[in-house]
Amino acid sequence: MKSTIKSSDGLVREIEIEIPAETVDAAFAEAYHKYRKEAKIKGFRPGKAPLTVIKGKFQAAIFEDVLQELVNASYPDAVRKHQLDIASRPTFPDLNLKEGEPFVYIAKVEVMPKLEKVDYSGLTLPQDEIDVRDDEVNTIVEYLRKKHSEIRPVERAAEKDDVVVVDLNKLEDPGNVLEKDSFPNTEIDLGSGYTVKEFRDAIIGAKSGEEREIEVGYPDDYSDERFAGKRVKYLAKINEVKHRVLPPADDAFAKQTGEVETMLEMRLKIRDDLKLQKERDRRQFNRDEIRRQMNEKNEIPIPDSMVKNYLDSLVEEFKQKKQPVEEDKVVEQYGPMAVNSLRWNMLMHQLAKDENIEVLPSDTENWIKAFAEGYKMTYDEARNMLAKSGRIPEIRETILEDKVYDFLMAKVNYVPIEGAGQQEDNKDVTEEK
Repeated sequence: MKSTIKSSDGLVREIEIEIPAETVDAAFAEAYHKYRKEAKIKGFRPGKAPLTVIKGKFQAAIFEDVLQELVNASYPDAVRKHQLDIASRPTFPDLNLKEGEPFVYIAKVEVMPKLEKVDYSGLTLPQDEIDVRDDEVNTIVEYLRKKHSEIRPVERAAEKDDVVVVDLNKLEDPGNVLEKDSFPNTEIDLGSGYTVKEFRDAIIGAKSGEEREIEVGYPDDYSDERFAGKRVKYLAKINEVKHRVLPPADDAFAKQTGEVETMLEMRLKIRDDLKLQKERDRRQFNRDEIRRQMNEKNEIPIPDSMVKNYLDSLVEEFKQKKQPVEEDKVVEQYGPMAVNSLRWNMLMHQLAKDENIEVLPSDTENWIKAFAEGYKMTYDEARNMLAKSGRIPEIRETILEDKVYDFLMAKVNYVPIEGAGQQEDNKDVTEEK
């Protein structure tokens, strides 16, 4: 067998493979013998049918068997000979097989990009202190007061923080997004940021018994995709206006939440929780930023077949979740994400190889121990469950990525942010300290 790299275009290789005529004839002879021995043909004992009968009856099947055998035997040898790191399944543009002649065919395949050394020089991250502002604490306190508030009917016009009960009827719905024509006794929270602005603007100032026509233009990024970009006109009849009575921000209220005894303790706990969340957010931001910079510094090409497989998996995931999906839009919207994700994965593994970053058995064991503690399980129960679900390799991959991030974080140059750390003192800070 002979093979040569006929062409090289980016990551695509065309391998020309030639199999001698005698090898082709030997493969046909073996196939004829097999079919003659196993075929059951009326009028002939097993193995006694003439070769002409065998060829006439099984020629197409024999051709496919010989073709598959010759390709399966020769293509892997050609890949090994040319030391190709294959990234895709091969395609065979033209397979012209004939008895008595050499079999020459082309195997077209994508290869993995070669990466001599990963560049991680010049990584930068912003340097600033994680701080929790008093207004952030106040926002959470107000949310909790609202959550524990009482709703009382009032005989007056609706105000911005009220809750109103309305009979809502459809007037115009060009996009047919509403399944029903009327929605009686619908509660609308005028103080909620999630309430559509047109509802708030139209209903504030209305009294019980009054009606308002409300035309809503839902934004393109509206949370419910059925309404996104659509326009609907409603008629709202006000049935009842209710006032929200918030509890005073005192120790009794703090105790009512069930977690603390005093208002000071509540504010301190909220501050700690917010700081912890900010630390998590900062860690994720740092990782995302390192990953972005690494991808920019090492713009290795990604095989098209790998991107396609990634996007195909994403489409399948959407379908399994019963989410509407247009494959063209998935390619357009998630294509760059696929390239960046695959590139980072290659860089991560190459860097781990270059810097001898390994996942030790003890690393996996400690991860599973922490998982078991979190879910109130024994170590053996957790390991057996994770092993049965096939998640152990995924866990090792997660640990490896954590180690690579830790390695890169140690190489980062932190750049101060102008104005960071400057914050007005106020009464709450003094009191809580």
